[in-house]
Amino acid sequence: DLSGRPFLLYEVDPGAGGEAHPLGDPPFDPQLAEEFWRAFVTGAALTLHLRMRSGRNSHHILEASFKGVARALRDAARIEGAGVPSTKGVLA
Repeated sequence: DLSGRPFLLYEVDPGAGGEAHPLGDPPFDPQLAEEFWRAFVTGAALTLHLRMRSGRNSHHILEASFKGVARALRDAARIEGAGVPSTKGVLA
């Protein structure tokens, strides 16, 4: 939600298939991904819910989370029509 209200719900366990080991060169600790997303939502002032549905490989779990957020942001920022998209006053 590009609402101006920063909030992060993070339910991702990159060590779900075993212990999470550093990835890449230089090494990146998968446990730091949550801190990245927290800083991201604060800086961008958006609400983000990240939930892991399945996975065992730390690299693939984190890759999927980053790709999923990228696709969601692309859709959220897409311009459609001339009005401001909002559900304010519409929901019962």
